[in-house]
Amino acid sequence: MKKEQVVRDFKLADSVLKQKADELIGLIDRDITEFTDRGYNAAKKTELTTALHTVDNFPNDEQLEAIKINLTEQKDAARNALEKTMRSIFNMAENVFGLYSAKYKEFGNALISQQSDEEIVRVAKIMSSSAEKYLSQLADEGLTSEKITTLITQRDALDVAIDAQAKGISDRDVATESRIEALNKLYQLLTKYAGIGQDIFYETNEAKYNDYIIYDTPSGLPETLPTDPM
Repeated sequence: MKKEQVVRDFKLADSVLKQKADELIGLIDRDITEFTDRGYNAAKKTELTTALHTVDNFPNDEQLEAIKINLTEQKDAARNALEKTMRSIFNMAENVFGLYSAKYKEFGNALISQQSDEEIVRVAKIMSSSAEKYLSQLADEGLTSEKITTLITQRDALDVAIDAQAKGISDRDVATESRIEALNKLYQLLTKYAGIGQDIFYETNEAKYNDYIIYDTPSGLPETLPTDPM
């Protein structure tokens, strides 16, 4: 069964959630006598602080996206380098054997710009074999063993970059999901203890009661409705 996508259980901005949780820990320490009476202890404080530190230690969405973009750029650069080498060798083969000859076709599909990353790696493998086979015939066009080695090296570099990009995307998705789960856990604890604080000081201390009010809005503040123009 396909796992359901993990979503945020709150509207608070992540930075506001962390700020509110940090403030809550300080409020509970201030009112520790009342919270102790409600079962709050060292273990529960550790659970709360650990939840906050867990969120802090996760890279944010922008950092995760930047990692993916960097890996994609590396893959694209590797592909561009390989394509340049392959086009030169295709041109050499065309000049010697002709565009429609059987020998030219041994070098693979020349429409490399239209091919997927995986397909261009496959064609490069075919090309390296054919280039070695016809090295002596293409020597006058400038083909050398060193250029074939460059082709193979660039092909392998792209192959590695493709895998790195795929892993980077997978890692980002897993990290994003884990981060949302950690944020949801922190929000759960925040609302739990904020609710206890409100219950403790309801009708006994208005200022402290208000300290424990958490609005589930991006800013953590009450929403203001636009006023009608006069």
